[in-house]
Order: sequence, then structure tokens, then C-alpha cells
Amino acid sequence: MKTYRRKRQQYLFASVLGVIGVVNLLFFLIMYRPIRSEYVLLQDSIQKARSDIQTRRQKIDRLQRLNAQLETSAQDRQRLITMHFIPKQTGWSQIVSELDAMVRRAGVKNSRKDYNTAETPQFGLYSVKIKLPVSGPYPNVVNFVKEVEKAETFFIIDSIDVRGGSSASVQDVSMNINLEAFFYQ
Repeated sequence: MKTYRRKRQQYLFASVLGVIGVVNLLFFLIMYRPIRSEYVLLQDSIQKARSDIQTRRQKIDRLQRLNAQLETSAQDRQRLITMHFIPKQTGWSQIVSELDAMVRRAGVKNSRKDYNTAETPQFGLYSVKIKLPVSGPYPNVVNFVKEVEKAETFFIIDSIDVRGGSSASVQDVSMNINLEAFFYQ
């Protein structure tokens, strides 16, 4: 009877272990599918994160190149301004002397110059409108216009009004030229 009881306890213990094993197996099977799908989702999100990282790296590289171009652009802008525009402090004397030199080189006459300065800067530049009447032989007046065009200072010719001269020589002409120059500060 002792043996029978012992066998019975062993069967009972084995059946409890079997039930626990079956419950564990069922629990494993029940939890396997959601965990497996979560694992697949995590792998997908990791792949997306890697592709996002690659895209962001490319974007960062592109932005760094653009930044380098913008830095050189600012330097180019500053060089353009200092090369072709006039500092505001010395602007008046520089414009007057430059225009007088162009008048002399072209061989035309100039009696006066009228200036009008803009009060507020536009794009960091102050506009200076200049009315400049000149007279002389037609080829000399044309040479004056060419001098203005090839001047190192940036002049914009707004308008030109040419009239025949009233002097004895038919080739003499009078010209009113409206220019615009720029000062920087």
C-alpha cells in the first residue's frame, strides 16, 4: 500500500507537472503570435529609423554645402559693394572728382551737377540721383557716355536727353544725363 500510495503521488505529481507544462505551452502559444508581430513591427520601425537617419544625413550634408555657399555669397556681396559702390563718408568728393575726370577725358563741357540723395537705404545702399548736363561735339558726348558705362563705380543711366547745339558748329550737341550711383555705410 505504501508503494501504491507512492505511485499515486508520483502520478499525481506527474499529472500536475503535465498540466503545468500544457498550461505553459498554451501560454507560450497564446503570447507567441502578438510578440512575434510586435517583433516584426519593431524590425520595420528600426528599418524606417535607419532610412530616416540616412535621409537626414543627406539633408545635413546638403545644408552644410548650402551654408558654405551662403558664406561665400556674403563675402562676394561685400566685395561687390566695396568694389563698385562708394562709401557714404567719402561719397560726395569721390563722385564729383570721378565725374569731373570723365568730363575731361571725354572732352565735353559741364557747368553744373545736381544731386539728390535717398533718405533711407534700400538693401543697405543709399541711392544718389545725379543730373549732369554736358555739351560738346557729338563724338565727345558719345565718349562721355562710354566713360560712364565703363567706370569702376557703378552708375545707372536713368535717362539721356540729347539736343542739337545752338552754336555755330552743327556738330555740337547738349545732353542732359540722369545717373544714379549708390553709397554704402
